[in-house]
Amino acid sequence: MKLSHITKSMVKKIYNWGILAPGNIARKFVAELQQLENACVYAVGSRNAVRAKEFADAFGTKRHYDNYLDLVSDPDVDIIYIASPHGLHAEHALLCLNHQKPVLCEKALSLNQKEVERMMACARENNVFFTEAFFTPHQPSYQEAKRIIDSGVLGKVKYIQGWFGFNKAPYDNSLRLMNPKLGGGALLDIGLYPVFDALYFLGEPDQVVAKADFAETGVDQSISIRFDYPKGVTASIFASFVAASGLGTDIFCEFGALRLRRSSAVDQSLDVERPGSEVKHYKWDADVCGLKQEAAEAMKCLDGNRLDSDIMPHSMSLKLIRTLDIIRHKAEIIYPERD
Repeated sequence: MKLSHITKSMVKKIYNWGILAPGNIARKFVAELQQLENACVYAVGSRNAVRAKEFADAFGTKRHYDNYLDLVSDPDVDIIYIASPHGLHAEHALLCLNHQKPVLCEKALSLNQKEVERMMACARENNVFFTEAFFTPHQPSYQEAKRIIDSGVLGKVKYIQGWFGFNKAPYDNSLRLMNPKLGGGALLDIGLYPVFDALYFLGEPDQVVAKADFAETGVDQSISIRFDYPKGVTASIFASFVAASGLGTDIFCEFGALRLRRSSAVDQSLDVERPGSEVKHYKWDADVCGLKQEAAEAMKCLDGNRLDSDIMPHSMSLKLIRTLDIIRHKAEIIYPERD
């Protein structure tokens, strides 16, 4: 088909992405982002000029900046992915939004509900798209599990067990995981995944119980959580930097169970078990999984001039940070100068 015969609606806009903070998660994200035909990894900004140049060389970005202000001021950047430590997300999101740049911001959106509400208010005031780069609801495994539960074929959910743990000791206490000033600790780094799962499949709990094991720096290196719901329904959640538990979520229903697993962003599965039946195993190709799905959704929203995502809406991000605040207060987790 000749280009002259292609209607404007059939041609996808190519979005120039700016990457704010070229750390490990940014590298994983960009490696997948490059697989999308309507995405161009255009620019990167870092407070370290050497790191910005190394990232630009590795991924072929056209521009690299040794500060964030130049990145958000670049008129050719269409959308910015924020990959800095979550203790810095509020500052960096406000910078982007006040420069009229749409934002896909890594989880956790910030350290507390007050800061998240401020970020969302800034997006509304500037009439700019803003969403949390939360991995799981974009994945086919979670969408299929939700479809099965909503269908009622397994009856009601009665209990959820979710966990995420690893042990990479010894840790550098100055880096994000163990640094309370950067929002370090198991809860906001990995515990929010099983917390999200309980919220996604059961909603907000009536009661929360939480206990943490603290590292010498003051961050929670392990945390155990229980959610209580009406009629005896509960969820048990565990996250740790010092227990190599791996990760997974089991959902127990009246007439069967669902087991969600993943070994990487693009390697995920779902098993559905029913008494008297063979286990039904779901597995998906890498091209429909992963971090790139967050980016694809963001660009779809921009195509439709939308300010929010149906998959990870502001309401869900608020529900998540509100629950995380409750857990922190129950477990007596404190972020210096932020609580």
